[in-house]
Amino acid sequence: MTFDDGILEVYRMENTAPPGAMPKETPILKGRHYFGYDTLGFQRYYTALQAQQKADAVVNIPLWQDIRMTDIVKLDDGSGFRVLLAQKMKDDNGLQITKLTLERLESADVPNSYD
Repeated sequence: MTFDDGILEVYRMENTAPPGAMPKETPILKGRHYFGYDTLGFQRYYTALQAQQKADAVVNIPLWQDIRMTDIVKLDDGSGFRVLLAQKMKDDNGLQITKLTLERLESADVPNSYD
């Protein structure tokens, strides 16, 4: 399996408001990873629809990463996605990968690059 489709950034959303104030969600960079697109199959697509979600893409990243359903993914083309499912598995060669099922975000919800 190759991871040559680009680099993605994973953000966790954290409340940075002071105690008692209105919550303010701020994206905090968790990591950058090379990724490869995978096939978005009919079963995965329709299962997401049954859960009132829309699966737009599936990507694989190397190793077993700590990525959660509350995380946001930004691809190197600037598009942003919410993680619907993060599956830790092994590919056909026995290498550890994390398969991410993603739902596209509106452009206003995509985080700017933070370091």
